[in-house]
Amino acid sequence: MLGYFFAIPLLFEPVLHLFSPLVAIPILPLISSGLKKNALIQSIVPPTKQRELTFTSKSVIAAIGVVILVSLLLGKWILTISSGIALLFIAGMLIYILRSLPLPPLEVEQKEIRLIAGNTAKSAIKLISKAKSPFHISVKSSYPWILLAKDRLLNLTGEAELNLSLTPSLSGPSEPQIGVFSTDLWGLIQMRQIINPVRLYVIPRARYAEWLARKYLEETASQAGVLAATFSPVAAGTIPKGGVEYCDSRLYQPGDKLKDMDWKHTAKLRQLVVKEYMEEARQVAIIAVNLAADDDEQADKLVYNLIVSTLTLAESSIPTAIAAYDQEQLLAATPLLDPRGLVKKALQLGQKVVLITPLERYIQPPDIRQIRISLRHLEKAYTEPARKLREILELERRAIEEGVKEHPAREALSRVAVHALPPATITVISPWSHDYEALSLTLEELKRQGYNAIFIEIKEQK
Repeated sequence: MLGYFFAIPLLFEPVLHLFSPLVAIPILPLISSGLKKNALIQSIVPPTKQRELTFTSKSVIAAIGVVILVSLLLGKWILTISSGIALLFIAGMLIYILRSLPLPPLEVEQKEIRLIAGNTAKSAIKLISKAKSPFHISVKSSYPWILLAKDRLLNLTGEAELNLSLTPSLSGPSEPQIGVFSTDLWGLIQMRQIINPVRLYVIPRARYAEWLARKYLEETASQAGVLAATFSPVAAGTIPKGGVEYCDSRLYQPGDKLKDMDWKHTAKLRQLVVKEYMEEARQVAIIAVNLAADDDEQADKLVYNLIVSTLTLAESSIPTAIAAYDQEQLLAATPLLDPRGLVKKALQLGQKVVLITPLERYIQPPDIRQIRISLRHLEKAYTEPARKLREILELERRAIEEGVKEHPAREALSRVAVHALPPATITVISPWSHDYEALSLTLEELKRQGYNAIFIEIKEQK
């Protein structure tokens, strides 16, 4: 459009002379319309100042300046006059924008949000425009845990809503900042505004879990005697009275009880049929927890998972033993505990978490299972390189096994396994730091004995 604006006066110059620039004035509204369309799609470069010209306005002004310079060099006064009109038009637009868009252009109603660390909250923040004309805004969050439903609002006027989804960590700021970048309808001026849309009160996961645990203990206080009598003493693998499960049906034999008759199959086969039952061993569990954390966030998550896991098992009345340790010593190796005793023990252990310097690994941790498989394969090879590789892997295997013999994780699990015989389920709560080799080797041995293992992730994936 600028090209047409400068070309038309040159075409009419032979007829209208110095008045030919007036013929191009009707193109000015088209230039304005083109700028508005461009403003809808132009990318916003965050300004370094609170208010500054956009790349578009700088380009337009530079183009007009070049035309003025060329017209003066060539003595084309028609182009000079046309450039002056275009420059006055752009200057008038800039003055209008500055008068209609105050700094800052938005008012924000801050909200208070309370939530547990790691949980997600959604909030609609009200944005109130202070401008006299519509404008566009782009919103950018510098925090990965703040997600925006829309990162751009067009033709904002009056009030609008900014929808946020927040999943703060324990160490996150209480008033997170969000950058709002505003441009006028023509995309000539951009402004930067930092807003604090929410005030966060982040409750540690561990504190919430402790509250749940104490609430459970209060609610079950009247049943303490009954629960203790039911579960003490408890031996792993014992068969509960009346704990039977239907297995199959068979023909009647003298001595079978009348209550075990399978009347449906008796009527169908026209022979006496009885139901057979299989006695079901009591389900037991083990919680193996590493009470050494890299930082406060990890410690909070660790304690939360420990207490919530014990609460889940306690509410299901599953006898459970706890194997707890840190990087230096065994902290607990309990027998099977009744539900209340289990929860109380978890609360005690939650106070024993220690912070250690994170273990930096530069290579992939060794996989003892894969090493053993490789050794079995290499036994069939008789070449010299295979023999040397087998010696290296054998040395690594022995080093791992020697290194974990005295490790607190191995000692804790070995002691607890005496009380909870297979097929017990082991719940592992660990960031897999200093205990990686010890856990890998010990759990592999326990799995071969019939134990099952499930893992609760503590360390964030990167």
